[in-house]
Amino acid sequence: MLTRTPRRRPAYTLLEVVLVLAVLVMVTALAYPSIDGMYGHHRLTAALDEVRGTWAAGRSHAIEEGQPYRFAVVLGKGNFRLAPDSPEYWDGSGTQPQTGNGPQPAVITGALPRGVTFANGPGGGGGGGGAGGANPDTVLESVSPTQYQSIAVFLPDGTARDDVEVCFNVRGAAPAVIRLRSMTGVVSVQRGGGKP
Repeated sequence: MLTRTPRRRPAYTLLEVVLVLAVLVMVTALAYPSIDGMYGHHRLTAALDEVRGTWAAGRSHAIEEGQPYRFAVVLGKGNFRLAPDSPEYWDGSGTQPQTGNGPQPAVITGALPRGVTFANGPGGGGGGGGAGGANPDTVLESVSPTQYQSIAVFLPDGTARDDVEVCFNVRGAAPAVIRLRSMTGVVSVQRGGGKP
């Protein structure tokens, strides 16, 4: 009777496993910036939608409550705030007035998606967040109301005090500009040099 000797199955050495893992880590490290940059367009779209929604909320609250609402941002960062346009909400004292029996005025504080920043104007210049900048996002609780720069004031008659133009920067996508027409409330978006 013939007996077969079991054939030894080849195995990988520890050195081979370590080399393969090292190559995988290097390829991932090289590809990550490209993959991360591909999502810039989606983050920018989410930021535009968030600001449009906050503007709609500001206009709605101004009409319903009969008082102006201010939308303000931290330039070079992704933080924004919507609150009544009165000094008590913006002086940084931390005390907000009580309005008696009626509903409390809305105060909305938020941040844009990671990596998206508010810039000084079309073309950028708002600080870190453009191409290759460090992640400029701040923690919401660390931003004082006095750090915000007023962008728009929504009036009780449904209009805004002035026409508004806000520029957004994000790595991996061309800058975008969102505009608000004061008299009509129409919002338009211009991406990377195209027409709104």
